Amino acid sequence: MTSYNRQHGGSAIGLVIFLAILAYGIFVGIQYVPQYIESTTVDSILNNIAERNKTEPLGDITAIESAIDNQLYINQMTDLKDSFSVMPSKGDYVITVKYERALNLLYENKVITYEQSVTLKK
Repeated sequence: MTSYNRQHGGSAIGLVIFLAILAYGIFVGIQYVPQYIESTTVDSILNNIAERNKTEPLGDITAIESAIDNQLYINQMTDLKDSFSVMPSKGDYVITVKYERALNLLYENKVITYEQSVTLKK
């Protein structure tokens, strides 16, 4: 009767490959998650201003810019102030935000462009 020792589980090389893939995923995630949080906060700022305009019309560009500055200050994102622009459009106002962030993927740097706009009715 012959007894064969069969391997149960993974090899050391398999474990190293698994850990390398896991580490790379964590590396990319650590960079991407703050960018995702930042973009959802910017969306929230735009939504807050749009909702405020529905209940209490902001009136002019200066008031809208002041509301944007206030929201950016509250969310500690004043570095994005120059990314926001307010333009009149057919009697309404359009708030546009556009900025870029870099994502390091080790083999290349990928530039991610975030762009969002909202129209405020007069």
